[in-house]
Amino acid sequence: MPNMTITERSIPIDRKCAEQGLTRRELSRRSGVPASTLEAWAKRHRIPRDVYQLYKVAKVLGCHIEDLIEPELAEKQEQGGPK
Repeated sequence: MPNMTITERSIPIDRKCAEQGLTRRELSRRSGVPASTLEAWAKRHRIPRDVYQLYKVAKVLGCHIEDLIEPELAEKQEQGGPK
């Protein structure tokens, strides 16, 4: 599987993977979250609800859970905007 490319419809996890040159398969291997789960999130068939799985993914990607589920909010907070 080639490295992820960023598109407007990309989910935040895919954007973070692309920034780091990771594939979903590699993210799955490093985080322990099944590739099928990551794929379902990416296709928007399922919403990430398992906080522990999100935590493991965020840890591999070097970010906070909020960056994965509410990237716009996390970005505003980093810029000193309203919470």
